[in-house]
Amino acid sequence: MRDARARCSWTDEAHACANEQLKTTPFDPRFPQTNQAKHCYTRYNEFHKCQAENGEGAEACEPLAKFYRSICPTEWTEKWNEEREEGTWAGRY
Repeated sequence: MRDARARCSWTDEAHACANEQLKTTPFDPRFPQTNQAKHCYTRYNEFHKCQAENGEGAEACEPLAKFYRSICPTEWTEKWNEEREEGTWAGRY
């Protein structure tokens, strides 16, 4: 197993991840299958719902952001963020 310094050496802010503990989203019984696409979509929406209810940058929403970022492909979230900015996002939040 590689140590944390080796894992962090490729980042611009390697010192910032020295104390960071990497985790993925916890098990959710709503999504027991291997395909996690719906799980990703739900976590993304839960994060944006939290922001809509608590304000952008709310500390309570940070765990939700980590959950969707750990499970969703970056290409998907970038596309969804663009759709939200353009007003073409099909979701509620």
